[in-house]
Amino acid sequence: MGKPEFVYVIYIQTTAEKLYQALTDPESIKIYMGGYGPESSWETGAPVRWKMDPDGEFEETGQRVLEAAPGKRLAYTWHTLQPMHRQMFDFASDEEWDRAVRERSKVAFDIEPAEEPEMGIKLTLTHDGFDSADSRMLEGVSGGWIMILSTLKTLLEGGRFLDEPA
Repeated sequence: MGKPEFVYVIYIQTTAEKLYQALTDPESIKIYMGGYGPESSWETGAPVRWKMDPDGEFEETGQRVLEAAPGKRLAYTWHTLQPMHRQMFDFASDEEWDRAVRERSKVAFDIEPAEEPEMGIKLTLTHDGFDSADSRMLEGVSGGWIMILSTLKTLLEGGRFLDEPA
């Protein structure tokens, strides 16, 4: 049996090119990730710096772009747990925390036409490489990615956000 993974599929009424652009454009990322998120040149091997606080600076967290095929696939290593996560995930012991911060996962966005053309573009997110099924990072990203991709869908389909006037 392989390592646990989180896989989520969503259909978006857009083009593959616009979806890829939204995954890599700093202004788009700021919207669908709520002011947090990555920045990079998005070339294979390039660093992916991360903003952990909307008012903070981008930080080097050891992430790297693994694949960058515009309109088809984007993959990068994921940051390890950061100090802010220790309280968020309520780690019971230093030993548990020390073990958890060594885990290094990765995320991939696969973009393809939907099976039915009227469904638009099929985006498959796979976040894998977790050490165990009880990984705290797996727990965190499982809910987080659903919210992020729902907001990305709203953005690309020209929908309205809750904080916007009607």
